Amino acid sequence: MIVLQHQRPVYGLARALLRDDHEAEDATQEAFERLWKQGARIEKPKEWLMRVVRNACLDRLRRAGRTVSDADGHTPEPRDERDPAWHFDQGELGRRLGGAIDGLSEPQRSLVILFDVQGMSGAECARILQLSGEQVKVYLHRARRRLRTKLEHGL
Repeated sequence: MIVLQHQRPVYGLARALLRDDHEAEDATQEAFERLWKQGARIEKPKEWLMRVVRNACLDRLRRAGRTVSDADGHTPEPRDERDPAWHFDQGELGRRLGGAIDGLSEPQRSLVILFDVQGMSGAECARILQLSGEQVKVYLHRARRRLRTKLEHGL
């Protein structure tokens, strides 16, 4: 039941961070496998899964010698219209915005994906990213300002 409830947002975050369907699927599977091993000891499974998949994605990027802000030009199209990333990637603005988000540093990139793309609350984002509520506000403000500047100047 937990997989059915949370697979879309978990996969969505992984895909947005890794920009690769297969890697995102592997990271998502890894997160759910870790949840299964933890058993019933997790109070808030969605937040825990989002934190685990984010960390798994960052580890994968480090092992591949990439940083989260690397924009490799490879942006596979999402396969499912029910996936928020499908709508996000459509059109020129979506591609430009995706490139601008790729250029953000962590944790700003994850915060924009969680808050603005996936619609999570500031409190949920704070718990997932292990930040204070004030840090979330500051990072989100700075990230949006950087995105606005990049989009205004045509990236």
